[in-house]
Amino acid sequence: MQRTDYRKAVERPGIPEAETQSDPWLYSVAGAIYLSDEIAIYGGYTRGLEESGVAPSSAANRDEPLPAILTSQRDAGLRWAITPDLRAVLGLFDVRKPYFQLDTDNVFRLLGEQRHRGIEFSLSGQISPLLSVVAGLVLLRPRVRGADVDAGLVGQLPVGQPARNVQINADWQLPWLDGLSLDMGITHLSRRAATRDNIVFLPARTQINIGGRYRFDLGGRPAAVRLAISNLTDEYGFDLRGASGSYDIIDGRVARLSLSVDF
Repeated sequence: MQRTDYRKAVERPGIPEAETQSDPWLYSVAGAIYLSDEIAIYGGYTRGLEESGVAPSSAANRDEPLPAILTSQRDAGLRWAITPDLRAVLGLFDVRKPYFQLDTDNVFRLLGEQRHRGIEFSLSGQISPLLSVVAGLVLLRPRVRGADVDAGLVGQLPVGQPARNVQINADWQLPWLDGLSLDMGITHLSRRAATRDNIVFLPARTQINIGGRYRFDLGGRPAAVRLAISNLTDEYGFDLRGASGSYDIIDGRVARLSLSVDF
């Protein structure tokens, strides 16, 4: 348990200093029960204070300091040590926080409460001495509630929150050439609400990144050459830039070659 004394001041040219303050009590509790050396069940509750920055540049009240927000999280699940080097986690969670977004007058303000309930699964570690993996799946049910939602001014889905998020990363060290490794990453996001009223959605997107690294000695110093290709299939799409209806184009296929040396 802790008592927080939070203060934020924002200075802008030609405008009086704006300040927000908060001094809540924050607390958390968590526990785990080991059913065996390999399996444990866990649960917890956390009440936190989260920095919310300033209103985005697309808002009528741009750069206005936003108050720190109180958040809460409830979670429970199971951890399984499949092997000494490979672990899996399956969990349930419920996260609640205030929902700030642009209103009908383009003012970035509090519009209600958002609640994220879902299931998460992760697998991390070494499948074999040469193959490592970090993978995760989140199935989410995000919802917004409040007077503006009841009045039909705000959609039930929070902006930018996918119902499905999958990430898989693997690294393979080639057995026939010491120092050479290959890696791959796959990211999938389901469609996401892009506007406050949920009229516009960003479509689902899957991106693939690949790369390779070769470690060697250069003049007696450790060195590595890395080739990385992001967005391998040249997937085209948009990303949100913080606020309802504010977009940017995602990067297309990009290849990077680098050399690093330790001196």
